[in-house]
Formats: sequence, structure tokens, C-alpha cells
Amino acid sequence: MAEQDVLGALAAMVRERARGGGPGAFLVGMAGGVAVGKSTLARALAERLAPGDVQVVATDGFLRPNAELAAGDLIRRKGFPETYDVAAFARFLAELAAGRAAAMPVYSHVTYDIVPGETRTVGGEGVVIVEGINVLQSPEARARFGLRIYVDADPEHMHAWYLRRLEEIVAKEPGSLIAQIRDPAQRLAIVEAAWRDINLVNLTEHIAPTAAHADVVVRKAADHVLSELVVR
Repeated sequence: MAEQDVLGALAAMVRERARGGGPGAFLVGMAGGVAVGKSTLARALAERLAPGDVQVVATDGFLRPNAELAAGDLIRRKGFPETYDVAAFARFLAELAAGRAAAMPVYSHVTYDIVPGETRTVGGEGVVIVEGINVLQSPEARARFGLRIYVDADPEHMHAWYLRRLEEIVAKEPGSLIAQIRDPAQRLAIVEAAWRDINLVNLTEHIAPTAAHADVVVRKAADHVLSELVVR
């Protein structure tokens, strides 16, 4: 299946389901592992839905601040279910579903932390695509989504994409936390350990199982191209 066909099919599903939605925003949930390409797919889907009212939201903003994670000895489990403010995420979705604007914290991929005092307000109308590794993990969140999507790929491919993404951050964001590790060998060792001990474990134990709750599974090939769409 060609990538444009996958995007077209997803956009058609959103439009069809949104027509029968409630009074508030029509919420699309998009889950998948780290570096699988959720953000890219969410933006591409939003472009396909244009010129309609479409917003894209990442759940990184609902990660607990690093200081709070450190106090709870959770830094090395960042991204695992217990490191998110699940209650705040549920309230955010409830507000949007009711047609009310909702504010959410802002996460920086330069500092790898919540930006103190900064928020983003999301309108409670149109289509809101919510993407993140934890999107389909709680029953309360799953119940809010009119369409649930899981983005799937071979973990080895995701590993390669993860390394490539961090290399791009180092090149483009010299002020980022990862770029501060000047020794390339040391940086690679830290990144590999993070993938092996955190991201891969989280994928296997907590993220991949949520594919069972998806209405649609989108599969990606080794070249990062959308290759298959499976409707449940």
C-alpha cells in the first residue's frame, strides 16, 4: 500500500467519524514507540485534513518535571506510565471533548524537561490529534478518542531511527542536553543504554500491548515509509 494511500484512508476515517461526533473536539489518539514517527504522521494527517480546523498535540507535556521524577527515583524510567501525570491528561481530554479550551504544560526536547511556567492552550473544536507513547494506556483516555491509531515498526528499525534522530538533535541543537556530551563514543554509549534499558523495555512491556486497543494499525517499513494499514 502506498504511503499516500495510507494517509488518504486515515483522513477519510477521521472525516467520517467526526461527522457523527459529539459537541466538542473530535479526538484522534495516535500511539507507538519512541522514534517510530508519530509526530511526523500526525503532522502529515493534519495536512491531509486541511483546510479544516486541525490541531496536533504531543503528550510529552504531561510528563512529570525532572525534579519530581528525581525525587521519586524515576529518572531512569522516564516515559514509563508512572512518570506521566495521568490525571491531568484525563482532565485535558475531558475539557476538549466537552468543547472547552484546555491548557497543557510545554515540554522542551532541548532541556528534556517541562518548561516552567509555560503552557499551550488547545481549542475545544475541530479535530485534535493527540500523539504520544502513552496515548492508549489508560481506559479513561481511550474512551475519549473517536479514532485510535497505533504506529508499528520493527524494533530494530526504530532503534536505527532513534540514533539518527539524536544525531540530528546534536547537529541542529548544540545547546541541547545530549549535545553537551562532547565525546562521541561516550554519547553513543549513553544513548545505546537508554534505548536498551529504557525505551525498548517500555516498548515491550507498556507501549506495544496498547496496539490491541487501536482501531487502526499503521505499519512502517525500514525506510520509514508508511507501508500498510490494518483496520480492526
